[in-house]
Amino acid sequence: MEAAITSVLALLALLPLALQLLRASRRGLAFVLIGAGIAVTLALATSLLPIERVIPSNRPIERPQDGYVGSGSCRSCHPGEHASWANSHHRAMTQQATRETLLAKFDALDLDCFGEPVSLRWRGDELWVSMQRGTSSERIDRPVVQLTGSHHAQALWYSTGNERELGIVPLVYRVAERRWLPFHAVFLMPPEWRTLPADGTWNQNCNGCHTTHSMPRVDTGRVDTMAAEFGIACEACHGPGERHCNENRDPLRRHKIRTSEETFDETVENPTRMNAARDAETCGQCHSVSIVNREHFDSWREQGSPFRPGQELAKSQLVVSIADQDAPELRRKLQQDPQFFSHTFWNDGLPRVTGREFHGVVSSPCHDDGNGLRAMACTSCHAMHQEESDGRETAEWAKSQLKPGMDGNVACTQCHPEFTDLSALQEHTHHAADSPGSNCMDCHMPHTSYGLLKAMRSHRVESPRVADEVRTGRPNACNLCHLDRTLAWTEGHLAQWYGQPRLALADEQATVAAGARWLLQGDAGVRALIAWSAGWSPAQRASGTDWMQPYLAQLLADPYYAVRFVAARSLRTQPAAPDLASYDELLPQADAAAFARRLQDAWQAPRRSNSEILLDDRGLQWEAFRRLLARRDDRPVFLAE
Repeated sequence: MEAAITSVLALLALLPLALQLLRASRRGLAFVLIGAGIAVTLALATSLLPIERVIPSNRPIERPQDGYVGSGSCRSCHPGEHASWANSHHRAMTQQATRETLLAKFDALDLDCFGEPVSLRWRGDELWVSMQRGTSSERIDRPVVQLTGSHHAQALWYSTGNERELGIVPLVYRVAERRWLPFHAVFLMPPEWRTLPADGTWNQNCNGCHTTHSMPRVDTGRVDTMAAEFGIACEACHGPGERHCNENRDPLRRHKIRTSEETFDETVENPTRMNAARDAETCGQCHSVSIVNREHFDSWREQGSPFRPGQELAKSQLVVSIADQDAPELRRKLQQDPQFFSHTFWNDGLPRVTGREFHGVVSSPCHDDGNGLRAMACTSCHAMHQEESDGRETAEWAKSQLKPGMDGNVACTQCHPEFTDLSALQEHTHHAADSPGSNCMDCHMPHTSYGLLKAMRSHRVESPRVADEVRTGRPNACNLCHLDRTLAWTEGHLAQWYGQPRLALADEQATVAAGARWLLQGDAGVRALIAWSAGWSPAQRASGTDWMQPYLAQLLADPYYAVRFVAARSLRTQPAAPDLASYDELLPQADAAAFARRLQDAWQAPRRSNSEILLDDRGLQWEAFRRLLARRDDRPVFLAE
């Protein structure tokens, strides 16, 4: 704003001199002077770059370079697009810590992190944290300088005192609940893991996807991290904007491009004009599990990723798949972390954590139309700018940045118009046209990814198959709604309706409801997914809720705090919700188990029999319940969101 005002004042100051020159018949010089004034005005008015006036020494900085000019340079010509981006959660992915950007409002807070006190205090306009760091009994007192997130949660980063290196505050602010939770309770990880990410993790890891054109600049004795811009800004998707800004200072050029149906601006990238592969790779630079290619590692450390939108992603980084285990980059990663795959993928290579949707998209048959043109890609359904015709509130659009109607069957009927006919849809789904069973995505893009304390849709478009679950352990779409039905029930319908082959199922798979088995026997990630499904209205509608309380109550004492949190939230959504006012997800194990038993004892069993969910006319078959629970998959699970 100051730059714009200054530029206008400068132009006004030049006008009297220009008029004098015109009166003196020195028109050429007058026009040159006016043209120079306009050029200076435009340069100042559009150069609203995120360059910090006082360069801090204790945190990463914003410094546009390498052709990047910053989102402020886009605003004057693209005010609508800039405004919608500014209201998105992409913009606020990384921010300086200020009273305005921190969502929790307070002057001083004394918090508890598993018995360790953590104090947050504003000292003027600076936030400071006092806490114990690591296993040492010594407390540190450091300024909080940076924030990550603004949608579901907000993490705080403090200056370690080692140049621009950051360390994480052990408490995370949950936005919806307006509550501080320990880092280890927000993310799904073994409860015995109480070690925080190492100092400098943000500088060498998080920064790559939470800023635009990040440069780690970390090596022995130096931490000088910088980025062209904090957050995911315009140039993350459109590429460096310097050439675009320079060439489009010519108004005739801009007019020609805007009025021509054949001419487009080659000085900037636009994912909606790319083929499906390049479109998806623009998002995949962050929304994938990838490792910088070995030959680019040294330059990446100093100058950031060489990838630019419109390029082939594989030329700069290895997009990880299970088939790549012999790649040198992956061998090195597996030496450091032998469980690297299980932290992120199901055993068939489909991601089980959110934020990695690229793998699902590119493994979908809809992504490859045979000619590489406009097959399904990210922008088929998502819009990075809210359309003018979109009647939703901006906050509603920003939740998922879906185009209008793309949260329903329009996402699929844009390519499969035959299913706009409700009778054809019903014949295909074998469900009522207005039921969740006829929602294309519930069957073909089910909630099998986990993150941010909830389930997310897989982005691989596929048909539900019991065989996939038996092979991978990944819950099938049918039973994510029909939690009270067995795999044998699902297999029978898929065989009858779609001719799928039958399998030799284990006894419990054939006789015990999938939801009951998953809640009691699944690994921690599966338990969290199904606990979420138990609170999902389509699943509650399909399978009822009167049987769920003892199962979800059992999860209130789960070893994993994230599982407890999701189970308690789902219990609160049920028509006969139990009293959870005194429940705290962070209870010690013995207290949590006692609370769970009280809830199970207070449950009123429905007056019906259903052996699949272990109900008979006397109530729940507790012996069978405990027998399943005794075989719970207790292998350590860490889901690397």
